[in-house]
Amino acid sequence: MEKSIFLNKANIVVSITNNQELEEICNTEKGPSFDIVEIRLDQLIGERSIENTLSEISHPILLTCRHPDEGGQNQIYDPVKRQRILEPLLSYASAIDIELAEADSMHEIISKAKNENIKIILSYHNFKTTPSTLESKAKEAIYRGADIVKFATTTNTITELINLFTLLEKISDQSIAVMGMGKHGKASRLIAAQSGSILNYVTVGSAKIDGQWELNEFIKAIK
Repeated sequence: MEKSIFLNKANIVVSITNNQELEEICNTEKGPSFDIVEIRLDQLIGERSIENTLSEISHPILLTCRHPDEGGQNQIYDPVKRQRILEPLLSYASAIDIELAEADSMHEIISKAKNENIKIILSYHNFKTTPSTLESKAKEAIYRGADIVKFATTTNTITELINLFTLLEKISDQSIAVMGMGKHGKASRLIAAQSGSILNYVTVGSAKIDGQWELNEFIKAIK
C-alpha cells in the first residue's frame, strides 16, 4: 500500500533519532496522532537492522541524513557517503530531506528519488538568526525542484518571528514548512501549524533542540 504525504494539510512529523524511539514508533498503529515519521539516519548510523525496522513502520517515512553544518551528527560531510546511506533505503521512503546548500552535491540521490516518485524536501537551517532573505532561498529551492521548501531558523526576537512568518504569505502558492528554534520556538511552531506549514516536527521523547514540542503536548496545545 502506498504511503502518501499529503500536501494539503498540516502534517505532524515525529523525528526519530535513537533506537529506543524507533522501536516505540514501530509499535504504534496508524492513527490520527501523527502523520509522518522522520528517520534521522545521521544519528542512527550505527543501527545494523535499520532496514528491517523501517519495513515495520506503518506511517509514511521521511529519510534525512543531515549535513553537519546544518545540525547533522557523526560528521558525515562527504556527499557520496551520505548518498550511499540514503540510497539502499529509498524503497521505504515517501520523502527525503536534502539541504538546499547541498542540492548540487546530492543531485544523484535527488534525481533517483524523483524518478521513484519520492517527494523532495529542500531545507535551510540557521542556528543564529532568521534572515530577511528567506524568500530568495525559497525561490531557489522551488527552481531546484523542491516539492516542499523547509526552513528552520532561530526566533529569539519579534523581528525574527516576523521574518519567518512573512515567508508563509510570500510563498503561499508553494508547499512550505517553517519552524522556529530558540526563545520563541514553541510559539512559532504552534502558529506555523495553524497557518499553513506543511510539516510540523515533534519528538516522542525529550526535545533535541530549544523550541521543539513533545508529540502529546503539541497535540493538546493545537486542540
